[in-house]
Amino acid sequence: MRILVAESLKLPEDGFGLQQAVLEEVAAGSRGATTLLWSSSRYVGATRPETRLPGFPEARRLVEGDGFPVLIRNSGGGAVAANEGSISFSITFPVEDMRHGLYERYAEGAEIVVDALARVGVEAEPGEVEGEFCPGAYSVRVGGPEGFKVAGLAQRVTRRAARLEALVLVTRTAEIRHALTRFYGALGLPFRPSGVGDLPRAGVPAVVEALADAVSESYGGAERGEIGEVTFERARSLRESWRAGPGPTGPVASNL
Repeated sequence: MRILVAESLKLPEDGFGLQQAVLEEVAAGSRGATTLLWSSSRYVGATRPETRLPGFPEARRLVEGDGFPVLIRNSGGGAVAANEGSISFSITFPVEDMRHGLYERYAEGAEIVVDALARVGVEAEPGEVEGEFCPGAYSVRVGGPEGFKVAGLAQRVTRRAARLEALVLVTRTAEIRHALTRFYGALGLPFRPSGVGDLPRAGVPAVVEALADAVSESYGGAERGEIGEVTFERARSLRESWRAGPGPTGPVASNL
């Protein structure tokens, strides 16, 4: 396992692109199992099914007016929002059979996030949150079912590689809460604003280090590595792939 860190990316599209480039490299066998951590400026990450909802053009207009460009994710779940106080965290593995390992990866990923948060003094647990954004069975929460969501987990699985990913909300969540309220409201989907909150006594750099340490311990001494210019070039070449187009169904990255 190698750990790659790209903090403070100017464009969230480059973070999406790095995730895709790493997935492609792991699938091709040119890179082994890899953890990627990155943070960027604001964005809302919608899913392809959400772009087909009647309220999507209005939802997009509202949040982009608030400075949250809408990008289209190629993993499961629902819409998320992020900013400089958030961390995108993914682990990409080579796979031999895409039908196996789905639930084990979810369980391992949730345990790693919970472990990392404990290292910065935050008591969290796996579990759903009432009225949460990106609802699903694999979330990490603080304060029980009526508390707030710290992270939601999703996966992207291809024939030769699988990526488990999580968005960890750390600080500056008031503007994320506002963006999600407007986005989910326009889509006509349930959302409880109080299900989003800042982590107590934690900052982005400390949580990045805690996640890296938790991964290293979980996978037997994972090492830090360099992303490399070839990977960055591939990420930059995909920028247009993530942006919502002029209509309700913008382009997305193709399957491997």
